[in-house]
Amino acid sequence: MSGTPTSGKDKLKILVVDDQPVNIQIIHQMLNADYQIFMAISGAQAISLCQSNPPDLILMDVVMPELDGLATCRLLKQQPELAQIPVIFVTGMQSPEEEVLCWEAGAADFLLKPVNAVTLKHRVKTQVTLLQQARLLQQLGVAKQP
Repeated sequence: MSGTPTSGKDKLKILVVDDQPVNIQIIHQMLNADYQIFMAISGAQAISLCQSNPPDLILMDVVMPELDGLATCRLLKQQPELAQIPVIFVTGMQSPEEEVLCWEAGAADFLLKPVNAVTLKHRVKTQVTLLQQARLLQQLGVAKQP
């Protein structure tokens, strides 16, 4: 994949958040060749991981017990040091109203379950490309840091 580091510690970090470990394993298998994959099984764990070791991108389930994905995303977006991390929701929800809730929570994108590997890789690559371009503009002094 062009523009995506694929070796060692230079790989971009993706946090996968889902209360079902099998879903995390499936996404891990789809993306681990190109990215470092971290995992969390709850919204609270995701927030804690983001605060200690911020990922470059988050793939998150919407429906989780206690702190769901929408609430977790809203909490992340309220923290200036975490607000710029793109969140792609991975969800079984398919109604237009539920899609709007994802956007309103701060989603960069969303995917429907079951996840299509090709679509997942392209959506992740798009967000990673945008992230890398934003970082380059910051380094060049063209854009302010968040």
